[in-house]
Amino acid sequence: MPKVIESPNFDAPNPSDIPQEGIYTPDPPEIITVSAKSGGGGDKKQFDELKFNEEFVEVMLHESTDANAENPVFTACNGVTQYFFRGQVQTVRRKYLHILAACKEHSVSTPEYTMPDGSRSTRIVRRSSLKYPFSVISDKNPRGAAWLKALLASPT
Repeated sequence: MPKVIESPNFDAPNPSDIPQEGIYTPDPPEIITVSAKSGGGGDKKQFDELKFNEEFVEVMLHESTDANAENPVFTACNGVTQYFFRGQVQTVRRKYLHILAACKEHSVSTPEYTMPDGSRSTRIVRRSSLKYPFSVISDKNPRGAAWLKALLASPT
């Protein structure tokens, strides 16, 4: 049998019964309205970038030979999720493609070699590849190809 806990009745005071002296009340923040005509309503370059990231592109996530590979692949941006299903062409917003393209796996190897003077040395070789390989089927924006090329060339 569940234990019953009893508590005495409590009458909460009304806000008008609480003395107001000594209570700090901050001034309301000053809000400045800026008209769009004045050009001060925001950075146009930032607005154009946000608009670019909201465009739709057709993409296909490649199949994997790994039987335990994720399917679907989960991505999220600003609390909104987007799943990528392997082997299916999907129309998604560019911001989710950005997340997918930024998911990379990195490896480092250190092969030994002999220097011309006969001493042994080690070279550090770094490799990176997409964790989730994909193909862009169509992108209507002419900036899209250069954007993707730069993104894929970045280290992370």
